[in-house]
Amino acid sequence: MTQSPTAARRRWRIGIDVGGTFTDLVAVPGDGTSWSLADAVTHKVPSTPHDPSQGVETGLAQLLERGIAVEDVAAVAHGTTIGLNAILQGRVARAALVVSAGHRDVLQIARARMPRSFDLHATPERPIVPREHVLEVAHRFAPDGTSVGPGRATPGVDEAELARLVERLTAVAPEVVAVSLVGGYAAREAEQHLADRLAAALGVPVTSAAAVWPEAGEYERTTLALLDAQITPLMTGYFTALRERLRRLRVDARVYITTSNGGSVSIESAMRRPVQTVLSGPAGGVSAAATAWPGTDMVTVDMGGTSSDIGVLRGGRPVLTTTATVGPHPLMTPVVEVSAIGAGGGSVIGADRSGAQPVLRVGPASTGAVPGPAAYGAGGTRPALTDAYVHAGVIDPRTFLGGTFPLRADLATAALAQVADDLAHKDGSPSSSAPAATGTAALAACADGVADAALRVASVGMAARLRTVLAAHGEVPERYTFVAFGGAGGTHAALLADEVGVRRVLVPAAAGTFCALGAAIAPIRRDVARTVRTVVAEQNLDALTTSAAELEREVLDWLRTQDVAATGTVTLSADLRYAGQPTTLEVLLAERPAEPGTDGPGPLRLETEPVLRRFAEQHERVHGFVDPTATVRAETLRASVSVRLGEVRSGHGGAAFVKTGARDVRYDGTPRPASVHALAEDGEAAVTGPAVIEKADTTVLVPAGWTATTDDGGNLHLVRDAVEITNEEG
Repeated sequence: MTQSPTAARRRWRIGIDVGGTFTDLVAVPGDGTSWSLADAVTHKVPSTPHDPSQGVETGLAQLLERGIAVEDVAAVAHGTTIGLNAILQGRVARAALVVSAGHRDVLQIARARMPRSFDLHATPERPIVPREHVLEVAHRFAPDGTSVGPGRATPGVDEAELARLVERLTAVAPEVVAVSLVGGYAAREAEQHLADRLAAALGVPVTSAAAVWPEAGEYERTTLALLDAQITPLMTGYFTALRERLRRLRVDARVYITTSNGGSVSIESAMRRPVQTVLSGPAGGVSAAATAWPGTDMVTVDMGGTSSDIGVLRGGRPVLTTTATVGPHPLMTPVVEVSAIGAGGGSVIGADRSGAQPVLRVGPASTGAVPGPAAYGAGGTRPALTDAYVHAGVIDPRTFLGGTFPLRADLATAALAQVADDLAHKDGSPSSSAPAATGTAALAACADGVADAALRVASVGMAARLRTVLAAHGEVPERYTFVAFGGAGGTHAALLADEVGVRRVLVPAAAGTFCALGAAIAPIRRDVARTVRTVVAEQNLDALTTSAAELEREVLDWLRTQDVAATGTVTLSADLRYAGQPTTLEVLLAERPAEPGTDGPGPLRLETEPVLRRFAEQHERVHGFVDPTATVRAETLRASVSVRLGEVRSGHGGAAFVKTGARDVRYDGTPRPASVHALAEDGEAAVTGPAVIEKADTTVLVPAGWTATTDDGGNLHLVRDAVEITNEEG
């Protein structure tokens, strides 16, 4: 599926997102000028799971054939889940870990929590590396960074101890090593020095935990360093292969890799710290929404082939978290908070027999790119949500992906009917009168019930997850706008909005390739942190200001290595809590300009009263109370630098709808006549539901009670009618 360029001889920035089903590519103007989403050039090709870079090369070659000259490509930004998949599947490098004496069981003890609190037979998660690969060294640091040890007159590891450590590590024969010493977060240079000496002696990559993320939390910091070390060989190999494939296409452009915090970094930075990329895929769409519609409270719903990812933008900024996990492993660096549920276009619809009676289940298993849903006609026999959309009349098999990927409605119906037969038999034995042996009408009737139930189950599951995500931040869905993207985002968005009471849905012009768009326009961004652990008071303000200024200098120095000329923003914040409180809230300290080619925005000065006021306001919103008499403590200082790459114009008016046909659709258990529309320069200004809007990259369902309009950027705006709201709310 392609869309042609709208302008010739302009510089382009290309974003690439490799998904489980499709590899998406988007080219946008890359000269820093303001542009509309309608200017984007989009392309999709099937993913190649055996070698993701092959799909990237194929898709990029085809995209360039659409009229983009190779010499006009200014940059290529790539989002990848290779590191994430390797961690989840255990396909990582053989690692060893060096820790301070007495802390060999840091991975086994973890946070001393069982996986299931009330299950007496639950077993702890398997450590990321076995205990026999964890070696000790008699060295550690105090919280102020001073070296301490048993009777040491001089800091550091002596030559004899280093030789013994190298000998033991050689016996383990690791491919990579991580070093994480107690208190190492406060002595980054000393821990890095030990890592460098080990790397020179062993001839393998050695990662310092403090260099990856210098924040207190021995278990979390150690795990992060191990994850980074374990995927380093794989990611270095992939990035090297990516560069080679770009060279084969004669693409001589800067290469950026998207990161988990919603930004991007140079490929050189990604190679040095690959763990920062592992959750970059889901962050791409959230980042795109933040760039396209700044200042807006939004919930992003990315419904692709495998899952639906839900993100939150408060005031147009992605909500970040430092408590994300990769499988069972904590990821303490800031990442865009995205909650996933296994309900995508490829999510399998089947009978769950875990209870007394079989019940219908949607996901989390997926049909994947191969063989895909039954309607693909590629040999798949298990029905997916895509099959339900096809059978329900929401998706026209003839116009799927602009008519380039025709589907088989008969196969979708047969697969759904088989699920009905499975649900009818408690023991799972095949029926003597299987649906395949019945007439066409009976087969369709069986499929009707399964399709109706599957759409409902998917909506309820996503709604439950969405409410949970927002409740954790003291928010309710009703005050947010949905931004729905991914291949199935616009197809299901209004159904989900009805379930949770959201009144506005925005389907971007490049909905089917929105995460790739996010890669193309993701800001250049870097986050750093430092543990301080002090009281927020006037007497400590100078020390806090000095630490914050040092973090600001660190991110500005990094920015100079990224070859970026635009002005950015440095954001300084702190994790604050009341004394004795177990959790913290991140509170803004200051925002300052990051001017290229300068030494910085001038001296920094923090003030106590505004910081405490912002903390109180945030504590009231999240926890429902404040305590003016309590001591407020700062645990961690944080700094981030972010540089936006151009501006996206939001269109208003100018485009229209043209009616192309009509058909019956069913989305609530009842077949309804619906009009079918496409976007055009001239036509109707609005469409009322029931209706279906067919685009090259997605199909948008407009249920009864909803009205759709479009802007000159090609974005669709769905609004639930005021009369409908009044009737529902009484």
